[in-house]
This record gives sequence, C-alpha cells and structure tokens, in this order.
Amino acid sequence: MTPALPGKPAARPVNNTTRLLLIAVVAVIAFGLLRGVFSHHDTAYEKIAGEMTVDLQNNDLPGVETFQNAETATHVTHGVVGHAADVFAPLGKLVRVRETSADGEVHQFVATFGSGTVHETIQFDPDNKVVHFKFDPPTQQK
Repeated sequence: MTPALPGKPAARPVNNTTRLLLIAVVAVIAFGLLRGVFSHHDTAYEKIAGEMTVDLQNNDLPGVETFQNAETATHVTHGVVGHAADVFAPLGKLVRVRETSADGEVHQFVATFGSGTVHETIQFDPDNKVVHFKFDPPTQQK
C-alpha cells in the first residue's frame, strides 16, 4: 500500500481484475450503442409490406383491406387473399421484409420466411396506401 502524503488520504491499490472488468463493461456498452446506430431499421414501406404479408399469410381479408386505398380495396377478395395464404402459409413464420429497390411509387421487396423467400412488388399511392400488389412464386429453402 502506498503511504499517505501529509493532508491526503492513502491511495487505494489498483486491482487488475477490476480494471479489466471495467474495460469489458465499457466495450460491451460501446458495441451495443454502435450496433443500434448501424443496424437496419425498417422503413415505412418495409413495415407496410411486412404487416400486409403477415395478414395475407393469415388469410386476414379485413387486415389486408386496411392497407388498400378506397379504389383498390374493391379488388381485394377472399379468393385473392386465400390464394396468397395458400402460397405463404407453407413457408413458415415471416422473418423479415427488405426493400431491394424503388422506382417512384413502385417498390420491390424480398420477404424472407422460415423456409423460403418471396419477391414482392407493391405500388403505393401518395398516402402510402397500396394500389397494386403482386408476388412471384416462392423460392423454398430445405
């Protein structure tokens, strides 16, 4: 132990284990903050596409209709939603939807499910309501 100087308290011994633990804690916090800053955050379009894909997979006609504008909602029928449900259901749980490109109001997405992927094309109106939706046949993973 270091002797105390006159008028000052005695210095505490430095513990290497404590120092290493403190460095590790600071490193973990810094990594978490950086990961949060640089990780992918869903865009508004990805959120809409993801929610609508889940509604389609669940054969939820009223849920799908909430994403349509007044004009296109009349084209969404039990048959259309049922067909999508038949295609999406065997793919398992939806993992994520990522936008791959956008050209004006037309946006391209890849929906990744537990056992496959689906390419989706969605056209939005200025109020972010769906005007047109189509999907390609899924690519199933083994």
